Amino acid sequence: MKSTESNSYENDLQHIKKSLLEQKSEILNKSMEFKSQQHSSQKAADEADAVVQNLQDNLNIQLHERDRHSLLLIDKALSKFANGTYGICDSCGDEISLKRLKARPLAVRCVSCEEELETSGKELLQ
Repeated sequence: MKSTESNSYENDLQHIKKSLLEQKSEILNKSMEFKSQQHSSQKAADEADAVVQNLQDNLNIQLHERDRHSLLLIDKALSKFANGTYGICDSCGDEISLKRLKARPLAVRCVSCEEELETSGKELLQ
């Protein structure tokens, strides 16, 4: 890679890292709000209100679980930044294209390995 291309690549990676850190912060803030809501949740006055409250609580729990999963993936990506392996395919060891990383910053496989995985019908936990 030429020096200017290398600088641009590094700048793009730093932008991705900054975005991941911001996402992590947002998720942690939402998590604190969720816990606060759980503690301050009041009993509903009638049966209809109780049903609505129960549905809302279930939705909030599902959203919280999705955020927890995202947080794990973000932490994994940030640890890869720390040890210098961010952007390296977990399957083949080749570099993941910058275009893919910009579109999916949490990607752990290159496009060809991801396609191979999908066509084989296997699903690996990230």
